[in-house]
Amino acid sequence: MTAPRPLGYWLTTLGRLLDEQVADAVEATGLSRAGWQVLSRLAQGGVVHDRVAELLAPFAGSDVEDAVRGLEKDGLVEHQGNEVRLTAAGHARVAELQDGPVQAVVERATEDLDQQEYDVLVGALEKVARSLGWLESVSD
Repeated sequence: MTAPRPLGYWLTTLGRLLDEQVADAVEATGLSRAGWQVLSRLAQGGVVHDRVAELLAPFAGSDVEDAVRGLEKDGLVEHQGNEVRLTAAGHARVAELQDGPVQAVVERATEDLDQQEYDVLVGALEKVARSLGWLESVSD
């Protein structure tokens, strides 16, 4: 085992590794990293059209507009009223990716943990997030 490192180091490292490996797994299916991140965010609900770039930029960087246009062309997102939302095909694509390549990364990441260790880890991370102000109703 390596020398003890602070919580922030492990959280940053884990976040980076998970992001990279999920993006690689999703890109192998033909969807760009930006496209996956936009789909994943829109799976939580629509985004007001005027705020798409602002709200989705953390998920897709400067490629937001291009990613949304590409997903719209592919029939995965649509403009509905004043919002950008997933279509039924978009929801199906997110589920397919979550159940396939994304789940494979999660399984690889946690394969050395038994169920109790996994539950303790997730519970502890949630407690840390709550201690820092995370509120489930407004943060997801």
